[in-house]
Amino acid sequence: MTNTKKNQVNTNKFKAVLIFGLIGLIYSLVNPFLPQIEAQTMSNDNYIIKMQDFNTVSGTTANESYELRSGISGLSQTTSEGADYKVKTGIENLVSPVSFSISLSSDIVNFGILNPTNPIIRTIDLSINSLAVYGHSVLVFENSSLTASSSANNAFIPDVTCDDGKCDVQSASEWKNALSYGFGYRCDNIIGADCDNSFTKANYYKRFSNSENNEIIQSIMAGIGSSNKKIRISYKVNISGSQAQSNYNNIITYIGIPNF
Repeated sequence: MTNTKKNQVNTNKFKAVLIFGLIGLIYSLVNPFLPQIEAQTMSNDNYIIKMQDFNTVSGTTANESYELRSGISGLSQTTSEGADYKVKTGIENLVSPVSFSISLSSDIVNFGILNPTNPIIRTIDLSINSLAVYGHSVLVFENSSLTASSSANNAFIPDVTCDDGKCDVQSASEWKNALSYGFGYRCDNIIGADCDNSFTKANYYKRFSNSENNEIIQSIMAGIGSSNKKIRISYKVNISGSQAQSNYNNIITYIGIPNF
C-alpha cells in the first residue's frame, strides 16, 4: 500500500434522518382504545354547562337563552354566543386544518475521500412550511461521533472543538485552522432568519449533541409566526494524518416541532 493510500480515509457518509410528527397529544385524544375521560358539569342559578367527553364528537348544551358547543373535533377557535353570553373554545388564530411539514434536500451526505488537513464541507437545505400560530423549531442530534464501520480498530472522528477549543453543542466558534480536527456543522439562512445567532459570523461552527453521551438535544432553528422558511446546513469534517483508514458514518436526526 502506497503512502498516499495510507493517508486517505475512504468514503465517509452518514444519513440525516428526518422525523416527522406533530404532537403525540393528538394520538391520545383520538385513539378509540384509550379510556374515556368523564364529562364535567358546572352550574349555578343562571346557567348549566356540561363539557362532553374528550373524544372526536363534540357536544351541545342549550336552553332558551344560550347554546354552548364543546369538544375537540377541531383545534381552531370556535365561538358560541347569544344575547347575554359569548364563549370561545379552541386555539386562538389557529388556521384549520393545521399545515406543518419539514423536508431535507438530501438524506445522504457523502464526504468521499478524506485527506489529512484538507477539510471537506458538504451542504444540505432544510425547508419548513408552517401554519403554527406561535411559530416552530427544529431540534437536532447525532447518534454518535463519526464511527469506523470496522469494529476491529474501534476508530472514530471526534466532534470538533474549533480553533480555540471552545465550540460545543450550544456555542459556536471559529474553525479555519487546517490543524483543528473533527466533525461539526453551521447553519445559514436562505429564507427567513431562523438560524441560531451563533452563526452570524463566517466560519463559525458547533458540534452536534451526541445521544450516545446522553447530551441534551439542541435547537438548530426557530421561528415565530406562520411562514415558509429555509436554511442551509454545512457539515464539515477534517482529519489528522494518524486517522485510521476506514469508512466512517453516523446518523443525524432532525425533529420538527410546531408551536401552538
